[in-house]
Amino acid sequence: MIIEDWILATLIIMFILACGWLYVIWQNTQRSERQIRQVVSQQTLIGTDISARSLCHAVHYLHPSMHAGVDFVIKHDDPGKPPYIAEWNSTQEKPTAEQLRAALTKISEHGLLENYAIRRQAEYPSIGDQLDAAFKARHGDKTEQMEQDRRIQEIKDRYPKTSGECGEM
Repeated sequence: MIIEDWILATLIIMFILACGWLYVIWQNTQRSERQIRQVVSQQTLIGTDISARSLCHAVHYLHPSMHAGVDFVIKHDDPGKPPYIAEWNSTQEKPTAEQLRAALTKISEHGLLENYAIRRQAEYPSIGDQLDAAFKARHGDKTEQMEQDRRIQEIKDRYPKTSGECGEM
């Protein structure tokens, strides 16, 4: 009788341990899937949004071992505003806006932003300025619109589109 109770207790303990182990595996799987979705989301954003890609490059310039979607998360949820670092998951110090601007300037100066679209984006007039000029032009005052168009054309001429460039760096 004592042996049967011992076997039953052992089986119950093994069952509880197995359930615990399965729970841990399930939790790790869920965490891994969330992490993969986050990385995919970041890669999609960086691959399609020039300003988010520039921000990512600035972070990598300051912290070369960082990975978007793992160590930091970039968001760009308002087209009228620049992208921003929404989450900082690293133990390293989060760069300030000034540090990021300085890094982007250095990257640009050293020719590390070879993509014409990124170079154009950095120098184009702000969306707000362009919208304001368009509004005034629709109401009869085309001087600001003409100036914006001249400035944009100057930037396009300075950084011509090259064949074969696909927006990836």
